Amino acid sequence: MSSFRVTRTTSAEQPYGVPAAGALVIPVEQPASRSDRVYDSLRRAILDGTLPPGRALVERELAESLGVSKTPVREALKKLALSGLVEMNSYSGVSVRRIDGSLIEELYTARAGVEPTAIRLAVVAYGPTRYDAARQALDEAQRLATAGETAALGLANRRFHREIYSAGGNRFLCEFLNQLQDLTTFVATAGWRLKATFEQEAEEHRAILAAMEAGDADLAERLAGAHIRKAAHTLVSVLGEQPR
Repeated sequence: MSSFRVTRTTSAEQPYGVPAAGALVIPVEQPASRSDRVYDSLRRAILDGTLPPGRALVERELAESLGVSKTPVREALKKLALSGLVEMNSYSGVSVRRIDGSLIEELYTARAGVEPTAIRLAVVAYGPTRYDAARQALDEAQRLATAGETAALGLANRRFHREIYSAGGNRFLCEFLNQLQDLTTFVATAGWRLKATFEQEAEEHRAILAAMEAGDADLAERLAGAHIRKAAHTLVSVLGEQPR
């Protein structure tokens, strides 16, 4: 494994950007514990593709590169496994999750079964209204798409989805969808590296938001479901033929 070099940043906006020259991971500002710091560094390296699908994650090498003991690394890897970003196997060890058609279909079927309902609840609760935070995420996503910054774009899209599904206020639906966000971002960003579909997805996002702001719960729910199913179909065609 190539060595890690962790660099510090004082900017709250920097963590999800492109790593500095020579740096594999850029950590956020000092978290509460060493384990949190390791988790945050590894998580962002996986989401932005610095640690690609299938990459072996060896505790000793990670600990040496990050300048910590193996204990916080082990704790961080367990947490990453819970989010679905890391696979732990008693025979092959620990690695970044590989992406195949089965993973995509299961993940997006779960989203399609829940997220449109959460969006419908938001529209029913508020009727015609503006969703300013969702619009800000859309504007940021457009800027990042134009700049070709796919890693940060994935996180802007993540914020958009979270804003619209959380508006309904059902904490159980939101907690379930929040648990899927890291894995969704990971899979979607991997797909964009092979096929840039984010412009079409941006149009679909705008249509969903327009329906929500018009107070049309049926249309918003239908468009959200179609958007998720279409994304799944595209990702299976791009990533699903063989593990990545």
